[in-house]
Amino acid sequence: MAYSVAKNTSFLTTASIVQKIISFVYFTVIARLIGVESTGAYFFALTFTSIFAVMADFGFSAVLTREIAKKPEDTQRIFSTALGGKFIIGAAAYILVVIASYALGYPVQTRHLICLAGATMWFDNLHSLFYAVFRAKRNLKYEAFGIVASQFITMLIGSIALYLRWPLIWLIGAYTIPSILNVLYSGFFAVRVCALKLSIIFTGQAWKEFLLMAWPFAVAGIIGRLYSYSDSLIMSKLLTGRELGWWSVPYKITFAFQFIPLALSASIYPVFSALFLSDKNALARLFEKSWRYLFTIVFPLAAGIFAISASFIVSVYGQAYSPSIMPLRILVIALVFGYLALISGALLNAVGEQRKQTMLMAVVLVINIIANVILIPRYGINGAAISALIGNFALWIIGYILVSRIVEINGSILLKYCIKAFVPAIIMGAVIFWSAERMNVIFAIPTGAVLYLGLLFITGGISKEIIKEIRTKLTGNSNYENIDNNA
Repeated sequence: MAYSVAKNTSFLTTASIVQKIISFVYFTVIARLIGVESTGAYFFALTFTSIFAVMADFGFSAVLTREIAKKPEDTQRIFSTALGGKFIIGAAAYILVVIASYALGYPVQTRHLICLAGATMWFDNLHSLFYAVFRAKRNLKYEAFGIVASQFITMLIGSIALYLRWPLIWLIGAYTIPSILNVLYSGFFAVRVCALKLSIIFTGQAWKEFLLMAWPFAVAGIIGRLYSYSDSLIMSKLLTGRELGWWSVPYKITFAFQFIPLALSASIYPVFSALFLSDKNALARLFEKSWRYLFTIVFPLAAGIFAISASFIVSVYGQAYSPSIMPLRILVIALVFGYLALISGALLNAVGEQRKQTMLMAVVLVINIIANVILIPRYGINGAAISALIGNFALWIIGYILVSRIVEINGSILLKYCIKAFVPAIIMGAVIFWSAERMNVIFAIPTGAVLYLGLLFITGGISKEIIKEIRTKLTGNSNYENIDNNA
């Protein structure tokens, strides 16, 4: 069964919210119980392995989703080709993880953590392929459940390990076990719902076609991961484990909120691809509406986190993590540009311009590495945050320019949407910042949220018509492809 973009977004967004809440609580408990340095080692093992995860995927999931969306009658052949590639390339990526951990001379404990995290990567690599089929079929219900269930099991196993004071490696194992279960779950329903056969195609012609389509996604993914985690790699050699522990907190907090644009881009990706062939005007309107949706979310999110960052970190993580406050404030500003850039990247990939997206990521990666090498030795983790801000800004502005050359984007209407959400968010942030010093932050946040919604109605950032439209789409009575021009 296929669902509308709005309904699929609601599935994935709801699941991601629950997953991030569980993840946030779990990470907070870990950070408080195992100390700053051990938190740094735990965080770095997961970060290091994440860089190789895109090598294990090699763009196969993105190509599979796009090609099945275009040619649903050829689903089995496309899936079987991708499955064979996943096994071989995934195994090669794991070997690289192990070799790199030894070659870079990390401590024994860190290497053991990385090796187990690499096994988790391999299983994640497999279940992502099954979920890619569901994405192509515009059915994200099963992926949504898998996301929540996996995180819950991770927290359960990790909590037991913390309570019984098991070695640190069990906190990584808490990810490995759910990942294995997720492969079994997603594979079972892919066979049952999508009528897939778990067969593998190794023919040279099929692989050649798939690799030619996948390599730009693979290169873009590798570059993107290096962009996201190069700061941690550089810090692992230039800074102490304690500083990595401080960095993990603002990074985890801001990363937790990336599910919003990721959920939206996952839902609109196949629609972007279909509209590019049938109606470029509708494609442009969908892009504009996606940014409008993100404006109304990311502006108050960034303003609110910025306002409460000091009191939040000290009260939740403890005084030992107070150096994390300033990096958090910088990263939430970078988050704004990162949100918008994800949608631009999704459009470029969906319309077959993945090579441009790859070149963009390569340019931004170089900018980011240069900034990190210059700023980290001078300003520590604050320098890493500034580098992230510079990189995200470049990713946003260049991405927008590339998209505007493919479809005719109405810049004036985007500016109007931006102002209607930005002004209420700044006022809300100022009120929360002022009230947080005079009352408990628990009361300051809802006060600011109510103020923001009220101002959003006043500025026209949201209206009864828009709410009615969203409700209609979520109930499944309308498809997102039917783009209207409500402002």
